Amino acid sequence: MRRIIYRSLAAPALDKAEMFRLVYHARMANEAKGLSGVLLQCEQHLLQILEGETWKLFAAFEAIRRDPRHTAVEVMFERSIPQATFPHWPMRYFDERHIAKALTLMQAEAGGPLCSPVEEAVRAFFVEGFAAHETVRPSRPGAARPSFPRLC
Repeated sequence: MRRIIYRSLAAPALDKAEMFRLVYHARMANEAKGLSGVLLQCEQHLLQILEGETWKLFAAFEAIRRDPRHTAVEVMFERSIPQATFPHWPMRYFDERHIAKALTLMQAEAGGPLCSPVEEAVRAFFVEGFAAHETVRPSRPGAARPSFPRLC
């Protein structure tokens, strides 16, 4: 049993409808191969955690690496694991609108806290995603401080 965690950038043609098709087909293929995992998206940034028997996992990942719907595929973690973290998820998908739900459900599926490589990758992914988000802006400097009453 192995785990691969990788990140990539979605191609411009990967819109919501195409993402829905990708996740649906990945679920079907992963279920047939005995693979499990989760796919996270924050705008064009993707992070996937994929787990399964070594030879099946490597074959699936090679196809993923060549998929034109994303670029800049970078493996962040690849190791043997004693058991799958997400055994009942042939492919679960969460986007930036469901961060809290993603973390809660991932911990529930794992049966407790996530192992450190998974937790670190997921948290870093969402932090980096929000840091790069166009609509997130720091608050204005020099905001007025609240006044406190002084003792007489």
